[in-house]
Amino acid sequence: MAVGHERVITEIEKHARQARGGDAAKMRESLAAIRALCDLLLEGEEQHAPPAPAPRATPLSAPPVQQPVLSQKKLVEEGANGDSLFEF
Repeated sequence: MAVGHERVITEIEKHARQARGGDAAKMRESLAAIRALCDLLLEGEEQHAPPAPAPRATPLSAPPVQQPVLSQKKLVEEGANGDSLFEF
């Protein structure tokens, strides 16, 4: 359920009055509430903003160069006991 902008602004004004009239602890609580309400309003604006257009992929002018394949022969060493790197 969406909360109207006017309702949130009214709550911000209420907390601003409380911040002016209270002690330091009450002022901090009111300011924290104002911050949360402002974040709520700003977050709502970001969700309603039109999405940015996706960047287009540009084709490359040259075809991709194929990498040379290295030798596929297995290295055989004396004392080795398998194909795994972890077998000693």
